[in-house]
Amino acid sequence: MMERIASRLGLVQYSRILSRAACCDVSKDMEFQRLFNGYYRVRRNPEWCSHYYALFEAMKTGMPTFEYIIRTLYDRSGNIEASFASKMLATLDTSKPIWDQYVLSRLHMKLKENGKQEKLRNAITLYAGIADWYTQYLSTDESASCIMVFNRYLPDYAWISDVKKLDFFLWSSR
Repeated sequence: MMERIASRLGLVQYSRILSRAACCDVSKDMEFQRLFNGYYRVRRNPEWCSHYYALFEAMKTGMPTFEYIIRTLYDRSGNIEASFASKMLATLDTSKPIWDQYVLSRLHMKLKENGKQEKLRNAITLYAGIADWYTQYLSTDESASCIMVFNRYLPDYAWISDVKKLDFFLWSSR
């Protein structure tokens, strides 16, 4: 039963993504890209993916930030890729939250769109708001209870960051 829950939540695939990201060149490893694309529903053309995974690999050294990633993606594609910037960052640093429609909806947040430059600035500010929400929520008894339940029912995945555990709760409640 627990394995079925882990599978439904995508924990097995998530674990494979993290372990593979740590030991391969993600810009060349097609298995990693297939796993990541499937898990996060990346549906972009090969040129976009080439730029994305090259940046992903480059970000494995140093201290990547959401702002740097989203701005670099914007410079390369002209698109504001907030969700994919956060997913890259959260894979590189599992203490960082992801941005997706379910997280935004549950947190009652929305990206304001007033032209590309303003939208880019708003995305950076909104991601900081998401991160702040996680920081504040992680200090609550409710959060501790959620994490305890996660660890009790999925002990093989207790190693996953508390932020990611909360992500799974947010996703599962959609």
